[in-house]
Amino acid sequence: MALRARGGSKMKTNKKGQMHTIEALLALMLIIGVVAFTARSAPGETQVEGSMDTQLVLYGNDFLSILDMEQPDHTSWLYHQVNGTVNGSNWNGAENITREWRNTTLNDSGVFCKVEIVNFTQAGQIKVLNSSSAYGEPPQNAVTVTKLVTLVNPHVEVYEVRLTLWCV
Repeated sequence: MALRARGGSKMKTNKKGQMHTIEALLALMLIIGVVAFTARSAPGETQVEGSMDTQLVLYGNDFLSILDMEQPDHTSWLYHQVNGTVNGSNWNGAENITREWRNTTLNDSGVFCKVEIVNFTQAGQIKVLNSSSAYGEPPQNAVTVTKLVTLVNPHVEVYEVRLTLWCV
């Protein structure tokens, strides 16, 4: 390809310069591709965070299951905490469950909790009946474990005990 200068004379193109430009563009595209691939394949959370969440869920499930072990009268300690909270007395089931958590060795190793006893209204709204958090509000990365407790008084009512765990 020949280019013309102002005076109408022909200019010669430099084929080596064109090749260097094409090589530079290809190298730039390759670098951008490698950077984009590396950025997308970086993990969102570390392996330690994921395993810690799993461990907290296991701790919470075990704790609530122990509190919900069946007694000879076919109730459980957890059942009595919920029943005492909702039957109109001044019973504080969430505080009692939190106190039981503080008696575990997990509390001494930096695993903290918040307990809530909730039920769902006829309109589908969540109503928190009782709440206890001796350690303040949990952080964003806390995990929540739940256990359903069914009370059969004159009619059947289902309540949810929420145990939110986090560690520092």
